[in-house]
This record gives sequence, C-alpha cells and structure tokens, in this order.
Amino acid sequence: MAKKIMVSIKDCKPKMIIAETVYNDYGAVVVWENTVLNRLTLMQLENIGIDYLYVYEQETDESMDAKISEQKLPGQAPDDSFLQSYEKDKSDIKTLLLDLSEGETGSIEKVLDIANSVYARNEQNMDIINCITQIRNVDEYTYYHCINVSMLAMLIGKWLQLEPIDIHMLVQAGLLHDVGKSLIPGSIIKKPAKLTENEYEKVKKHSQYGYYLTKRLNRFDNRILEAILYHHEREDGSGYPRGLNRDQIPLFAKIVAVADTYDAMTANRVYKPKQTPFKVFDMMQNSCFGYLDPVVLNTFLSNISHYYTGSVVKLNDGRIAEVVYINYMQYGKPVLKIGDEYIDLMVRKNLKIEAII
Repeated sequence: MAKKIMVSIKDCKPKMIIAETVYNDYGAVVVWENTVLNRLTLMQLENIGIDYLYVYEQETDESMDAKISEQKLPGQAPDDSFLQSYEKDKSDIKTLLLDLSEGETGSIEKVLDIANSVYARNEQNMDIINCITQIRNVDEYTYYHCINVSMLAMLIGKWLQLEPIDIHMLVQAGLLHDVGKSLIPGSIIKKPAKLTENEYEKVKKHSQYGYYLTKRLNRFDNRILEAILYHHEREDGSGYPRGLNRDQIPLFAKIVAVADTYDAMTANRVYKPKQTPFKVFDMMQNSCFGYLDPVVLNTFLSNISHYYTGSVVKLNDGRIAEVVYINYMQYGKPVLKIGDEYIDLMVRKNLKIEAII
C-alpha cells in the first residue's frame, strides 16, 4: 500500500491521489479519498482555504495508472457479487412482505438475514450508489425501493456517525418502512396515473398498517416501529399520520424520510420517469427544507453528491461533459469540463444535466 504524506497545497500537482477525505468548515465533504487531483480541484481547494492535503506518495507512472484504473467511477455497474446479493435481497424482501400481508410470521427471521446481508456491504459506498441509479423493473419497484432505502439509511447513519447497532436498526427500518403497502390493493399501488383523492387517502394508511403489522410480532426495537409509522411526517407538521413536527419526529423516522424521498425521486415509476441525481439534489436542497430535517438532509446531500464527481453526463444542448467539482452551495449545479473548457452550472443557468451516461 502506498504511503500517505502531507503536502502543501502549493506543492500538489495534477494526477496526485488524495489519501484522506477533505472536509470544509461545515463538515461537508469537498473531495473524497482516492480522488485524482486536477488543476480545477486544486484551485477550488486553495480558494476555500485548504493549506495541506494528505496524498499518496508518488509512484511510477505504471503503478499510478493501475491505481487510478482500479478506482470505481460513478455510473459504473456494481460488481457482480454485489448485484447478486442485491437481487437476492430483493427477492427475499418480496417473499417476506407477501408472507406478512397474509399473516405468516414464520419467516420473520428473514428480516435479520436481509439486514445482515445489507449491513455486510456497509463499506461499499460507491457500489451502493451506483446500484441505486441503475434501471429497475417498474413492476417490482416496491421491493427494490425497500432495499435501496435500507442501504441509503445505512449510509446516512454512518455519515451522522451513529453507533453500529443503531445503523443496523436503521437498515431494518428501511427494509420494513413500506411493509404496510402489502395491504393496499395492487391496482392502486401500480396505477399508471395520478391517484384520486380517495385512493391517496388509502395509500396514506400504509404507515399505520406497517406499524401494526410489525408491532404485533413483538420482535423489533421501538425506534424501528417509529420509523415505519412516522417516515411521512414533515418538519412543518404537514405530514401524516399524526401531523408531528420538528422535535416530535424521531431521528430514525427523519433518516428514513430522507432516504425514502431520494430513492423515490431517482426511480422510474409507473406514472413518472426517473430524475437525474443532480436534478434531485437541486429539488431536495431547494424545496425540501422545511419538510425534511435540515441536519439529516444536508448531511445526506453533502456526502452523496460528491460520489458523482467524475460522472460523464449529457447536457440539454447535446454535449457530453465530465463532472469535476461539486458546488456545496448548490449540489445540483456542479462544475463541468468539456475538452479544455470548464462550465459552472451555477453561472450557466441555461445549461442543465439531462442524464448520466
């Protein structure tokens, strides 16, 4: 393993590799570990007052090229072993939810099995994020969604520096947060059009149904039950089922709410196409404050957005660009590079990211 050394920002050069994640004064990630430095990144780091960086000691060109090529890039398909585990977890949660909806409790141990499977991948952040952005079978949206929310809740728990036992319970809460939908008619859940007011009122019951389904099993920590019941409560009191606000909403429910919102907005649904992560960052940062807990939301956005540095994207004018820097003031409007040109989407408001390719 290459040695880590501290280097003055003025002595850093393009192609050096960051050895430790760099944070700003607010605790947000500026540059991730293993990022390959370029001129723009160095300029941005110097502008925000970073004086020193930990980088890997320079190696031969061959060994450095090998290290760069081994890095996982945003938009890449996850490893086969990760995908196999992911698909197995999806099938298992499908079986579990169907069993619970029919009153079967014999397979309840499967919750812990799936939670253990998800938690075992808690260091595979890039695989998790890449997996979530892959196209999913719309007809099985609910089951993929449960797995994705459990993985995202796990990441948020890590970024909030919660204890491992709490993070494991967050995984369980994510897996079970929509279990109540198994009691909602499929014709409503899979309806390819906007729900009527009456249908929407039925869907809103899923958090209560899920709470009672799991509570009667007498097997889960109360924080998991609260997350199932309250993950649609909102900071301003506009949520359901009880209209709780701010400090009345338990932390686990706040975390699952952020994970649930992000996955729902980045997924293809029967009634709407998926949004790009950058569009979702923009919507969550500018439209969800007041609805989602600001600390949890900002922790999530500041961390997950930087995993998309290096993404290759298509713009609304048809050009292909690389994401080279995330603006922490506007996570959905990064700095792009096309050839030798740098484009700041905070300045070039006529340009938008249409897709990650």
